[in-house]
Amino acid sequence: MKKRFTRTLLTLCILLSIMTVSAFAAEQPSDGWYYLRCMYNYLNLTTSGAAELRSLSENQAFYMESEGDGKVSLKMKDGRYLGLEGDRKNGARLKAVNSSYVWTIRHENKEGIFSIRPPEAYKMVVNASGEKNTDGTAVIIWSHPAQDAPNNAEFRFIPATTAADPTGESWTIYNEKGLVGFKDAAGKVVIPAKYDAAKDFSQGIARVYDKNKDACAFINTAGKLITPFKYYNANSGWSVHDGLVRVGIHGEEVTKAIMNGDSVDYIGDKVMMKSGKALKYAPRCGFIDTTGKEVIPIQYYDAQSFQGGLAAVFQYQGKLKDVDYTKVGWIDTAGKLVIPYKSDDASYYDGSVHSFKDGLVCYFVETDKDPYTLPAVGIMNKTGKVIVAANKDEWFHSDSFGLHWRDGIIAVSPNREVNTKGVPTKGGGHVWSFSSIYDYSGKLIKKLDGYVDAMPIGGGYTLALHQLPDNPKVDVLDIQMNSAYWSVFDRTGKMVIEKVEKNNFYLLNNPAGYDNGYIYFGDSRYKVS
Repeated sequence: MKKRFTRTLLTLCILLSIMTVSAFAAEQPSDGWYYLRCMYNYLNLTTSGAAELRSLSENQAFYMESEGDGKVSLKMKDGRYLGLEGDRKNGARLKAVNSSYVWTIRHENKEGIFSIRPPEAYKMVVNASGEKNTDGTAVIIWSHPAQDAPNNAEFRFIPATTAADPTGESWTIYNEKGLVGFKDAAGKVVIPAKYDAAKDFSQGIARVYDKNKDACAFINTAGKLITPFKYYNANSGWSVHDGLVRVGIHGEEVTKAIMNGDSVDYIGDKVMMKSGKALKYAPRCGFIDTTGKEVIPIQYYDAQSFQGGLAAVFQYQGKLKDVDYTKVGWIDTAGKLVIPYKSDDASYYDGSVHSFKDGLVCYFVETDKDPYTLPAVGIMNKTGKVIVAANKDEWFHSDSFGLHWRDGIIAVSPNREVNTKGVPTKGGGHVWSFSSIYDYSGKLIKKLDGYVDAMPIGGGYTLALHQLPDNPKVDVLDIQMNSAYWSVFDRTGKMVIEKVEKNNFYLLNNPAGYDNGYIYFGDSRYKVS
């Protein structure tokens, strides 16, 4: 069994902890028009298009639009974008550019405050030159490797419109006397503080919580309850996906008791009510629409939110060695099971592996009916057609998954049992990793011989680590590692960057990607066409 392998030639899976760029975007403002204030002055552009701080001008609002992965573009009313041209060097001035330019914004652990960084030069930060705030102060980029930005690089995104927000997504939660409510973008109270907890509005509805009932409900932007307090807070979503929100209950008996005025006390093998009743714990999930109507019945053992028109639902199969065992299927927004319950659950992996991305999703095959053993993993599309088949002789470590796709490229880096020379051999007693890249149809683009890890970084480019079992050893945190280097391949399998970032086993701890005409990773940045 795979779990019994104790000696490996590759320890990269332990050392790599992939941090996506989206980690910089916590609490990111919603799409809309904003003034950007820094050092108590506002970002403007001169007639020549150069960025500077200046007193507020209504034509200097920027439309912030999410580009995914924690990145945004900032568009002006004349159709141009806030961006950069030329080398990414200290003192380079922001300016208006004609084509879309992508920025990364990072919440600075201060309410409403963000730093702005070019993703291709993430160790640089947008700031007011010389820490000045007078009219005419140039807005530039400057090296600042630390995550927390200096004061002259702190920007507040101030909504540039006072129009009513029918979605409530620009509203914020406020606290008053231990309860919470909502304020609009101008700071006006629109829903008084009367709930024990709440989540932000999403497409016109918000989840609110009553601690006495230990149940949640949903309200609309008028503050009216559109559902009763009956849902299990920990198993209910709050953001709307494909027009639907996942909701969960403790069980039919518990829900009836709550609706009759009882409330949950605590949860064990049974649900104890405050009335003293011990009721059966039978969790179930379903979906409501934005009016609060239960449009997909609460009937699933578990479920995940919709992504791209499909949602993973789980069917209980019983226990394997005292571990709950489920099968996974996928339903459409009408509740129709479009991919049958044929994928095994993947308790070792993050739950997001069951969500579709770019029309693809992972499926899992248990190899020996042991919940403590890593399953075989493959990829299928929205019809259930296998794109990359699961191989029972290969597996992926749970802490560094090794199977990713983006912009038309699938990178697969499975582990296999090998002999002392690194040749795949059953009973060889060692483990090594082998990488390949495919397109979204499942066509093999290239076997990356000698490469043990690969990651699509956008634009059709793949970043890969070259490492051989007989390479000279190097010390990494008192661990002997085989020396290695990184390369980049394009979507045809052609190598475009070779032998860089040698022995940098922490490369993916920093953002890597393709944006604004650059491939970037670690301390490397390459301009490409």
